[in-house]
Amino acid sequence: MNNIKELLAIKPDEATKEDNEELIKEIMNAQLIMPIEITSNLNLDEVTVGDTIEFEDGLRFKPLKIANDNGNVFIPLYTDDDEVHGHTSAIDIHTSDLADMIDDNPENISGVVINPFSEYSVEIPMESFLKIFEKEKD
Repeated sequence: MNNIKELLAIKPDEATKEDNEELIKEIMNAQLIMPIEITSNLNLDEVTVGDTIEFEDGLRFKPLKIANDNGNVFIPLYTDDDEVHGHTSAIDIHTSDLADMIDDNPENISGVVINPFSEYSVEIPMESFLKIFEKEKD
């Protein structure tokens, strides 16, 4: 089990200031799993397990998005393979790289959610997520 998952398991009313600060620090330095939709021109019918695929113009993809009950749109991120449910294409991404990607191509995204659909998940509003990485740049 990784540290983010352990910190998410702490009930919010039992989390100390230090627990919350450690969670933010872990998120800043995390490499998480992000489900994607491949937008490169690729015929998956001709691909078998173990094949090496080369893209003439690089791999193009976009993050999959999910909506909560209020209709807010989030980018789902997962701490480990056990948390990923039903997604076929995914990449490992450093959260700082995701923040840069979002900063470069802002969309109508409410935030990120770590381990959605699990008992221990957290929704982070986009402004708060990006703010974590602004401190790092200063």
